[in-house]
Amino acid sequence: MKTLIKISWRNIWRNRSRTIVIITAIILGLMGGIFSAAMRLAMEQQQFEDTIDNQVSHIQIHHPEFIANPEAQYRIPGGNEIAKELKEREDITVASPRMVTDGMISSANMNSGVRIKGVDPVIESKTTGLDQLIVDGEYFTAEGRIPSILIGRALANDLNAGVGSRLVLTFQDIEGEMISSSFRVEGLYKITARRFEERTVFVKSSVINELIGEENAVTEIAIFLEEPDNYRSISRDISEIYPETKVRHWADLEPSLYYSLEVLNESLIWILIIIIMAVSFGLLNTILMSILERVRELGVLLAIGMKRARVFSMIVIETTIISIIGGATGLVLSWIMINILGNTGVNIPGGEGLEEFGYASVLYPRIETSFYFEIAVVIVIFAILASIYPAWKAIRLQPAEAVRQE
Repeated sequence: MKTLIKISWRNIWRNRSRTIVIITAIILGLMGGIFSAAMRLAMEQQQFEDTIDNQVSHIQIHHPEFIANPEAQYRIPGGNEIAKELKEREDITVASPRMVTDGMISSANMNSGVRIKGVDPVIESKTTGLDQLIVDGEYFTAEGRIPSILIGRALANDLNAGVGSRLVLTFQDIEGEMISSSFRVEGLYKITARRFEERTVFVKSSVINELIGEENAVTEIAIFLEEPDNYRSISRDISEIYPETKVRHWADLEPSLYYSLEVLNESLIWILIIIIMAVSFGLLNTILMSILERVRELGVLLAIGMKRARVFSMIVIETTIISIIGGATGLVLSWIMINILGNTGVNIPGGEGLEEFGYASVLYPRIETSFYFEIAVVIVIFAILASIYPAWKAIRLQPAEAVRQE
């Protein structure tokens, strides 16, 4: 075997330019495929993190009727007690009770439909990190006569309002009666999802509960998990403990995102497989040309008694060596490229328009280390497959005819 490897190594460098071209093709193909996969993964991962961390959390609990009618009258019985019990669980990081209802927000210029989220400022900062999203103003620090409200920067632009502006919220109390109250904008928050910015406002739960007529009203409990991958089993467990509530995990709340991630996980490896397959055809052609140029030499080897199995192995080894050189170099360069871009970020031309769909204009690609090992295995497999036909052609040669060829 050692002799075969030496012979194979010398054979692949007989035509240096051809070998360098195919190795370069493998390297560029891998780098292009991994970059495409990393960018796609970065887009979906960024949207997932923004959606979970800033919007829906891992699990949400509501009154069963609240899903169709987000109104104050559909409260969770004993909502604060449930939240306290859930916080004691080891598999739950935080459980944030909220008073959520739909309503209207009005400024001197226009009005708009919004979802009003009454939150505990301390708990909410641990849940969605809302305090870190403030880009102008403060996070529930004012203690003035008029209660504070936090609105999205996109909504502020629509309302032509800013920090210090006075806005009016109109919504239903627990009896279904319409009430209105004035709020002063204390801060503007910014997230990637523009639609969320335009539709969601935050006030203190103590303020909105006083307005609707019930001090401890809770219509939503947002839950973050210690192990996010266990969201299905934990949501089932919570449903069994509190059967009078409606428990939904993030895949139920954002089915399009869940589907997109599932398809992504299945498609990433296939993207690379298709690219490697295309490069493998070029590799097959290179080895086949090498065989045709060495017909007389191979005939001599067979004539002097070299076994056809060893000739077959020699061709396979030549193909595998080329693939390993190109594949290893391509993977190392791809790893370096992804790590650099993961720190500096990649600006997407026209990326501002992507915010309408919840995507950022700057992406930070990254690939799990295990993905590189999976690709390495695929490269070796396709190298062996690509070598079978040329090797089969080589062992089919008749020594008497082969040695007479010039």
